[in-house]
Amino acid sequence: MTGTGSNVCAGIDAGSECSKLAYSDNLGSRVIARAEGADFVSLREDAEIFFDDIVSSCVVAVKDNTPSRQRESLRVRALNSGFRNADVMGQFEAMTFGVNNDEARTLICDFGASGCVFAVIEAGDVVDEGYVDVGGNMFDKIFAEYLSELKLRKKADDFILKEAKRIKHILSDNEARLWNNSTIYRNDLERLIYFPVLRASHTLKRFLRVWKPQRFILTGGCAKIPLVREIFKGAEVDYDIIARGASLKGLMLSKQEARKNIIDNVSRIRALRAEIIGIEEKLTRQQKDRIYVLFRQAEGINDAGIIALMENLVREIKNA
Repeated sequence: MTGTGSNVCAGIDAGSECSKLAYSDNLGSRVIARAEGADFVSLREDAEIFFDDIVSSCVVAVKDNTPSRQRESLRVRALNSGFRNADVMGQFEAMTFGVNNDEARTLICDFGASGCVFAVIEAGDVVDEGYVDVGGNMFDKIFAEYLSELKLRKKADDFILKEAKRIKHILSDNEARLWNNSTIYRNDLERLIYFPVLRASHTLKRFLRVWKPQRFILTGGCAKIPLVREIFKGAEVDYDIIARGASLKGLMLSKQEARKNIIDNVSRIRALRAEIIGIEEKLTRQQKDRIYVLFRQAEGINDAGIIALMENLVREIKNA
């Protein structure tokens, strides 16, 4: 499917391990690209390949506790990546947009690399939130220690840590993986991370008991782990709700900007009409016809370029 990138605002979920880019239009929202870390250049290029057009605007969603300096750094990075307009929003606000004005009380759990974040959303507001320091980075370290023992190393080094992360992702979709002449089973990983996941689930149960939400949504990279989905049973799994929420916020901002431009253009057209009335006796027949055509065109589409032509023509007549 292709669209018009100039009418689309991208939303980026700037996760600590992987960033996701979504877009929103009148047909809905969907994720079209993923990149390691905050590689905004790759995300923008993938979006422009998808649309076969320039995608000029984006909204980046970050953790709510992200310092202002880091938020501004991400905004500048997005601008330096080729986006002409960029804004930054918190993940909780992105979640509220992601549920898309759903009036139902919703509990969202973002189980990512750095931790497990809970948010209760009702009528467009976050009414409660929580955090558990259990996440994918912890799982990687625990799993790396296990692999290090298999490889008869005293300490899990950076290579083993990267291998642990890679194999963890593979075991999300496979029961076993051959590594270093040993078969690593999904059960091996699940046995190692069972109690940390269970600790996160205790906080989940408290939110479910206190708020009794109509919806429960599980997102984040750890939602891909079968054990997490099993323990967090009853959840709707939506990996991309934050990226989509950011894109919906961007779409709203784009529409607001478009309405503002229309209002500004209409005001300018009225001002130009008043100016032309004052110099009407100076106009030749050809100039009157030309201005009439320009007015008709501007009334139809409120095009800023046409208004600029009208302004230049009025200026020439005044200076004649």
